[in-house]
Amino acid sequence: MGKRTKQYKKLMRAFELLGFRQPYQLLIASDVLLDTVKLELLNLFQKTLSTKEVKPMITQCCIRALYAKNVPPNRDPTVVAAIERAKTFERRRCGHLMDEDPLTERECMLSVVDPKGKGENKFRYVVVTQDEWLRDRLRSVVPTPLMYVRRSVMILEPMSLSSAKAREREERSKFLDGIVRRPQKRKRADDESGQEHSGSEGEEGKSEDGRPREEDRPKKKKKTRGLKGPNPLAVKKPKTSSEKKSAADQKPRKLAAPSTMAPTETKPKRKRRKKTGGAESGGVEQAATAESAPVAAGVDES
Repeated sequence: MGKRTKQYKKLMRAFELLGFRQPYQLLIASDVLLDTVKLELLNLFQKTLSTKEVKPMITQCCIRALYAKNVPPNRDPTVVAAIERAKTFERRRCGHLMDEDPLTERECMLSVVDPKGKGENKFRYVVVTQDEWLRDRLRSVVPTPLMYVRRSVMILEPMSLSSAKAREREERSKFLDGIVRRPQKRKRADDESGQEHSGSEGEEGKSEDGRPREEDRPKKKKKTRGLKGPNPLAVKKPKTSSEKKSAADQKPRKLAAPSTMAPTETKPKRKRRKKTGGAESGGVEQAATAESAPVAAGVDES
């Protein structure tokens, strides 16, 4: 079960590259409702697609086919239960009225899935049917996931060959868009005469897939590279004389530092000042004269 779930997840991611989005629109045929009366159909859809965002839908012709089987003499409780379940689903108006010639269920499903007959699932329906002929016919409609019930197990068919080719083309175009920038389409311009130019003139130089040919693509010019000079942002411009003067004027002048004496110079001697006083000075002078007197006398005596 886990391996199958991984395969179905991978398969639905591949379909999402082709335009499928959640909630998935499930277009259910009447034969599926008759075969799954005793099963929880909504739960089966959610487990198979690995999401709870599913939108079951049924066409008016499919409900008409169920009512046609519920004729009074041949009433079947299974058909009644299928009709009651079909009423809970969203009604898909196919436009096939009762007054006109009624279409079969197969024709109705084909017209809803591929309304223009171009082999394209325009509205991105996931078709759920037990009809093998209808499934075989819808494999050529791109892209169409197909589901059916086998032994009370919901099965999602692998991608058909036509859908796989469409997915490869889509991936290739996205890859080329990332490498080559495609020219935008020119808008139609009015002529002087008032006539509009057709888009055929602009498409003459294009290939079948719409891309310009290699011959018509403009060739890139090679850059001529010379000697590399210094970085202009890193090179300072020479200042003019006026700029130098202004810069010199703006600079603050430094104050003269105090002069310091050389280590060889000697400090000037400190002068001693003599004290000049009254009594103290007189006493000192008298003592000095008394001491010097005998010395002088001795010299004279000799």
